[in-house]
Amino acid sequence: MIGAKIRFTLALGIALTKVLGAAAQESTPTPGPNGAPSEVQLLDRLIEQNEQLEKQNQQTEKLNQQLKEQNDQLMEQIKALRARMAKPVNGQEQAAQAAVAVARGKTAEATPQSFPQGQSEQSSTKNQNTQSSSANQGRGDDKTLYPEASNGNPAIFGDWDPGRGFNVGRSKFGELNLSGYVVARYLNQLPGNQTAVDHLGRPITVTPRQDFQFHRIMLFSQGWLFNPKFQYSTFVWTVQDTNQVAVGGALYYGFGKYMTLGMGWNAYPGTQSLQGSHPYWESYDRVMADEFFRPYFSQGVFAKGNVLPKLEYRWTIGNNLSNLDVPATALDRGLSAGGALTWLPTTGEFGPRGAFGDYEDHQNLATRFNLAYTYSPEDRQSAIGTPSGNTTIRLADSLNIFDPSALANGVTVKNVRYQLLSAAAGMKQHGFWLQGEGYARKLDDFVANGKLPVSSIRNFGFYVQLADMVVQKRFELYGATSYIFGAYGHPKEFLGGSNYYPWNTRNIRVNTQLIYVFHSPVNSTFGFYEGGLTGPIFSFGMTALY
Repeated sequence: MIGAKIRFTLALGIALTKVLGAAAQESTPTPGPNGAPSEVQLLDRLIEQNEQLEKQNQQTEKLNQQLKEQNDQLMEQIKALRARMAKPVNGQEQAAQAAVAVARGKTAEATPQSFPQGQSEQSSTKNQNTQSSSANQGRGDDKTLYPEASNGNPAIFGDWDPGRGFNVGRSKFGELNLSGYVVARYLNQLPGNQTAVDHLGRPITVTPRQDFQFHRIMLFSQGWLFNPKFQYSTFVWTVQDTNQVAVGGALYYGFGKYMTLGMGWNAYPGTQSLQGSHPYWESYDRVMADEFFRPYFSQGVFAKGNVLPKLEYRWTIGNNLSNLDVPATALDRGLSAGGALTWLPTTGEFGPRGAFGDYEDHQNLATRFNLAYTYSPEDRQSAIGTPSGNTTIRLADSLNIFDPSALANGVTVKNVRYQLLSAAAGMKQHGFWLQGEGYARKLDDFVANGKLPVSSIRNFGFYVQLADMVVQKRFELYGATSYIFGAYGHPKEFLGGSNYYPWNTRNIRVNTQLIYVFHSPVNSTFGFYEGGLTGPIFSFGMTALY
């Protein structure tokens, strides 16, 4: 941009020098009778020179006006091109955004004289900052593309992936961006009075809920420091149903498409919903089988990248299966780990964040296959005789495996090894989406204060979900079922729901859902399910990501 400005200034200077030289030669007056020019001749020559300079000035202004008009036309073409590219087809979102960025740069470089003094450099700086911001977001997440869905940060696997947000500060040393995600909901678990029994025939307390909640609030900051490849993110995460609050974040460094390496908070990528798709699910929480089997979140080291152009990997090494609300003094020395491979054989993508559903209306068939494994040695995190600090692992009848007498009367489990293998496949096209995921979980290496009736526990399960955009960009219908098999129960569920998108964006929606569950194994205050519940669960909520 600066080089073009210098070339233009030199060319203009040379042209003016030639014109003034010629004018000076022409303005040499004819000598008078005594060999000296007369005053009238001198005046005539000065008038002619002034008229020539006025004509040249008019020509320069006309040229500037023409160049400005050309620049305006180019910018209009860019805006029209961006509008057409707002709906990515065949996974070409990155290429489309890159084309717009190149067009901007070429327009600004080609017409520096059409800007007021100093504005060319400002425009160049603005373009560079926009590109830096996009690099910070990963996957070409250009913040100028509102209200399109956000690709987020591909290195964040779990539920703490920011939206595009709003830039509040930027300099040559870094960038600060703020974003958030909120959910407001109504939940009704029916019937209001019911009972259940566990696998040993003992009664389970079931307390169905009916309440309104400003359910979930997540506030994010993100950006880069000193180098666009060195990124940071922080979050404040709260579930108001439980009054639980967590504050955390992570640091990342990008080594290109082959690896982004990070340290801090992240998820174990053990199921499809823990690989960056949140909050672009069919509803704002997981289906029963996913919630029962999945791993959780921890502090550790992690990475994401591409083995091949259409083959991605993710891995995490962390402290334990769920580090939330667990102080360092409650952690043992055992580390946990999880990894996943994702193959995208057809289009090389599956929508923003690998989203559930086909809001984007893929014109070509998009497919995804996923294989994941998670390993975690778990302990009770509290002394025997006190309530268990670890609530992550449930039996199929909803009992916490670390609760007293969970497997045998009078016996409490202190340690167990958790292993999960999952496999998923999905496809989407023309607004239709179909996805299934299967699970195999093994619990073994028990340490207890008494004799146990089993040495290992195996559970298997799956879910199938499908959805269709009945009205493009506006209204979606979906359905699902999930089953769990193995020791201590065979729970299942059937559900249906709808999403209404009032403003032609994935980021704001109204969700309505009805579940019918049989003997829920999941006992989660922030989810849809109560342990042991049998009956309908109705929910209505609104979500917003910004």
